[in-house]
Amino acid sequence: MTESPFTLIAGDRGELLGELPIEAGEVRTRRIFKGAGVTLMRLSLDAGAVLKEHTAQVPILVEVLSGHATMTFDGAAVDMPEGAVIHIDALVPHSVEAIAPTQLLLTQTARPAR
Repeated sequence: MTESPFTLIAGDRGELLGELPIEAGEVRTRRIFKGAGVTLMRLSLDAGAVLKEHTAQVPILVEVLSGHATMTFDGAAVDMPEGAVIHIDALVPHSVEAIAPTQLLLTQTARPAR
């Protein structure tokens, strides 16, 4: 039997949103897929919750699936309403604050070959 050349990660937006429900006062994260060259993470943040400043070791894409957040880079705030997508280079310090209950999809790329 041969392996499939694709993986269906979610059949619709509802599946992605249901993957990690928002909990009162919490920031939650869960890896939902790891494959060749990519890892997908789901994050859920209750209104007012803050993901403190951190960096990613590889470039990332962050999409706001629902809600509204602010991302901060070196003191500069970027408004992230539902549907917003942002690319962040590797090792760039950033933080996330949920303005409303917010669900994010984070895509990590693979580390470049050395």
